[in-house]
Amino acid sequence: MTGLNKVMHDWDSLAKKDALWAILTDSSKSDGKWDVAEFMETGDVEIETVMDHLARINCMPKTNGAVLDFGCGVGRLTQPLARRFTSCIGVDISQQMIQRAEAINRYKHCRYVTNSETQLPFADASFVFIYSNIVLQHISQRFSTEYLREFVRVLAPGGVLVFGVQDSFAIRNVSSLLFRVRQQLRVRSRIKSLLKIGPADMQMHCMSESVVRQALGTAKVTDIQLTNTAAKNFNGRIRYLQTAPTTGYIGKQYCVTKI
Repeated sequence: MTGLNKVMHDWDSLAKKDALWAILTDSSKSDGKWDVAEFMETGDVEIETVMDHLARINCMPKTNGAVLDFGCGVGRLTQPLARRFTSCIGVDISQQMIQRAEAINRYKHCRYVTNSETQLPFADASFVFIYSNIVLQHISQRFSTEYLREFVRVLAPGGVLVFGVQDSFAIRNVSSLLFRVRQQLRVRSRIKSLLKIGPADMQMHCMSESVVRQALGTAKVTDIQLTNTAAKNFNGRIRYLQTAPTTGYIGKQYCVTKI
C-alpha cells in the first residue's frame, strides 16, 4: 500500500480507534478521554486567533461566500468557520473522520466531503476562504505541493488562503539530532500503541518556503508567521512566535491571496 491510499488507511484506522485523540494528541486525553465540547472549543479559539490576526494585517476574507476546511477531521475547525461564512465545506481523506464530523455537525449550511485524490472535487474559484492547519505536515511533499496548487485553483479571485506547514527541523548539535529521532519514535510508538495493530504512522514532513512559493505559482504570499503547531503542548492552541525554536520543527503559517 503506497501514497495516498496508505494515508487514507492509516487515518481511517486512527479515527475508528480514537478520532479526537488522533487529531490533538494530548497524552492525558488518550483512550477516549477527550470531552467533545472541550475538544470543539479549541477550534473556536483557533479560528478566532487566526481571524484576529488576519484583521490586523488587513487581509480579512469576505464572509458572503463559501469556505473550505481542508483536512477537516471531525469538524473541529469547520463548525467555527461555518458560524462566520455563508456556507462551509470540510474535506478529509478519511471516511471515518467524515462520518464522525457529520454526526456532531450543528449547521445546515455546513457539509462534509470525503476525497482521497490530490485533485479536489470542486470547481475553479469556488471559495472565498480556505483554511488548513496541522494537516499538510502529515502528507509527503509530493502530494502536499499538489494540494497547494489545487488550493489556488479553487480559491476565488480576491479570496484568502491560510495554511500551516512545518518548514524545517532545527538541528544545532548532536543533542537536537537525538531529540528529532526521539520525537519521531514517540509519535510513531503512540500511534502503534493506540491501534495495537499494523504499521500505521503519523508521519511528519517538512516543506520549505521556496517549495511552497513555487507550488503557489502566481498567487501572492502576503504574510508568513512562525507558529507553535508542532510543539508538544500545542493541543489546538495556536500561537504566533517572534523567533523560531532553536530545536525541533519550525512551523510556518502562510496567508495567500489570489488576484
